[in-house]
Amino acid sequence: MSPTINLATLGRRVRETRLNRKMTLEEVVAKTDFTVSWLSKLENGQLSPSLEGLVALAAALNCGVDSLVESLTVPPRHVLIRAGNNGRAAARKQQPSRNGRSRNGEAQHLAAGWTGAAMEPIVLSFSPGERSRSESFNGERFVLVLQGRIRLEYGDEAIQLDNGDSIYFDGSCPHQITAAGRTTARVLSVTPTPG
Repeated sequence: MSPTINLATLGRRVRETRLNRKMTLEEVVAKTDFTVSWLSKLENGQLSPSLEGLVALAAALNCGVDSLVESLTVPPRHVLIRAGNNGRAAARKQQPSRNGRSRNGEAQHLAAGWTGAAMEPIVLSFSPGERSRSESFNGERFVLVLQGRIRLEYGDEAIQLDNGDSIYFDGSCPHQITAAGRTTARVLSVTPTPG
């Protein structure tokens, strides 16, 4: 679910700006290509203007577009990824890791639609013998093996995890995941969002 625009707030801001400048609907319309009906619907939150329309409206009201649209996005309340093919096609290419280098294997980002997410849940898939790049970062990491078997190289340790096993660890220690079985390994990885 992507963010939506709060049209009611936009309409109130346009009306307040117009009234603060002591302008009638007709006076604003005379400076633009709009109709009174269009402007009235906008002020009542009944339509979503184009970017060109917002620019023209801001010019007619002698204000910046930013003053009309600041903080108008309404973040989603949830991001739902259903099992099946939703998001799987995009997961088949290499995905960047938090440090900008490419990450081996497939990655399905599960919270990509959430603006300002604090966590980065990803399902990683590795072919037999395939490994991730070594990484380290500030914060913790949680890994749950959904399918297959992995080896987690964590500092000086090599930790074997089987289907259903999970591990929570300090991400600042260099670590790397390798598919250790004869089948594809799939893991759920949850880390803090970079930045």
